[in-house]
Amino acid sequence: MVYNIHLNMRKINKIPKPLRMSQKSVLDYVDIDPNLLKEKDSWYFVNSRVSFFKKRGDVRIAGEFISKAYATALGNDTASYEVVELEEKVGLLSENFQDKSRFGYFDFCQLHQLFPSLPQRYNYFTLKEILNTFGYHYDEETTHNLQYSLIERYMFEWFTHQLDGNPRNTNFKLDKDSQLLQLGPVFDKEQAFGVNESGLFDEKKLEMWMPSIPYDDLSFRDKPYQIDGLDANILSLIMDYPDMSVEILEKIFQIDYMSILRKFRSGENAFNLPPETLSYLQGVVDRKKNEKEKILQLV
Repeated sequence: MVYNIHLNMRKINKIPKPLRMSQKSVLDYVDIDPNLLKEKDSWYFVNSRVSFFKKRGDVRIAGEFISKAYATALGNDTASYEVVELEEKVGLLSENFQDKSRFGYFDFCQLHQLFPSLPQRYNYFTLKEILNTFGYHYDEETTHNLQYSLIERYMFEWFTHQLDGNPRNTNFKLDKDSQLLQLGPVFDKEQAFGVNESGLFDEKKLEMWMPSIPYDDLSFRDKPYQIDGLDANILSLIMDYPDMSVEILEKIFQIDYMSILRKFRSGENAFNLPPETLSYLQGVVDRKKNEKEKILQLV
């Protein structure tokens, strides 16, 4: 069975006369690869703020908002999103969260600029190598904080079952004054909970999780590998960082996920979840609960 959402057009804000930005002007405000900008060039000035718009009218809207709600419950910073109608298209409008005057920004594809020991191509290194690299460059406290935040982000992606893991959608920000490195906010997590290529929830997609990058050499991005029916990325991560990972795992499952889902069944929102979709999403979380119990038995 395939699941969907209902859009409430009466609750969707219409943006009058948006000012589209040129690629050159975007680069004044956003630290983004110019080649990537050619693909993602729908930037606008809205209410005097730089914002990105992506056309969406399907369950990817729900995936984005529910992922944001879970990330917020974990204490993570997130991008802001609003369902709008812009130039007669319905989609998600997100205000630019970067502050180039204070920070430099680096995604997985650019980490070699910070850590020359890493290869220049992200698909030649793993999360395990990144976690180890922190320890080579920073003191114990900074290393712990970076490892904790990145492991939490990785496990969050597993919990929300992201299927379009994109290394460009995990970034770090470097304070230009203090040189303190931190994980950036959660953003662009729309393909969550089994969203298929057509923008529909599809339970057939729950058999495979696609992380941003593999954890180690056992878990190749395009050839998911399992151990005892569990994803090898998560299991290997927990085996290597048991105390930190189990703490994060328990933290994730302390979230009142049903209260989050219930927020999106009301007709007061720009979209709402029909009962069958709500039941499906609850089933996804229950499935993760079962995986968690199996993991804890193996650790």
